[in-house]
Amino acid sequence: MSHDAELIAKAISALQPKPDYLKDYVLPFVIALFGALLGGLSAVRISKRQELKNIARDNFVAANQVFVLAHGCLAKLVAIKSNYEHISSDVPLVRAGEFPTIVTKLEDVKFNAHELFFIRTRPTANKSLWQKIKWTFLHRILRRKIKQPSIDELRKSWRNVVKIGAMFENYNQVMELLRKRNHINERVKEVMSQVGILEYRDVNLVRKMLGDELCGGFVDITESAISLTDYVLDELHQFLLEFPKIAESNIELSKIKEWGHLPTYHNKQQAFLNCLKPIVKPNYKTMSEYTGMSEATVLKKYNYER
Repeated sequence: MSHDAELIAKAISALQPKPDYLKDYVLPFVIALFGALLGGLSAVRISKRQELKNIARDNFVAANQVFVLAHGCLAKLVAIKSNYEHISSDVPLVRAGEFPTIVTKLEDVKFNAHELFFIRTRPTANKSLWQKIKWTFLHRILRRKIKQPSIDELRKSWRNVVKIGAMFENYNQVMELLRKRNHINERVKEVMSQVGILEYRDVNLVRKMLGDELCGGFVDITESAISLTDYVLDELHQFLLEFPKIAESNIELSKIKEWGHLPTYHNKQQAFLNCLKPIVKPNYKTMSEYTGMSEATVLKKYNYER
């Protein structure tokens, strides 16, 4: 090889880059790995966010469905009570006679308690930034015990799903009482029509015509229906007023902004307010004579602890 050719070969060789293992091998690998990791974390974050959104949405729907169910029950009881809200006598047999046969459909409702699993004994969602900082400082850093409501407070609160379930069970019990009472009421009307009695004011005569068994059952089931209906009406009304805020305190509304808030209940119509007023109580001494129960038993049976 000539000297010029050798110089040209060396020059070409000098132009070739020296191998850089960090740049050529390590860096591409790290970039690819980091990109995959970042993509995976982003996917996990998006998936988690969507999952939390779905949970909030499902909880919102469940709370709204229970609210609508309770609203329908309240409207049904108001319509039923409007048939006998005029009762003002304390004479059991007269009261029973002024309570007509209820001709509407008396159907039970179904409540699935598990759908409200998200309801907690205390608020957990929609906290302000300061509330979150305070909670973290007190309970995460200082490890302070989270204050829980007392058993008595929880028993009276709509955070108690068992209480909600009992409310709907009591509503179904009202329906059952009314179905049975309709049957007994028709039997009583048949007996009275046969003997030509149309009024219940002459209670001694009516009692004699009906007999102790039918008469006792008639006034007993009537008072049971009246007292339980008044109790459930109040329960349903209080539930509709208080439950939306309780449910929202356990649903992250920020994740479902497009859904807004749960409905609230307000009804100031005089006809509705009149139905919320309990029917005057019966004469318990006379009820005792009709039913054969002691006065104390009668008093307890037709009054419910609130």
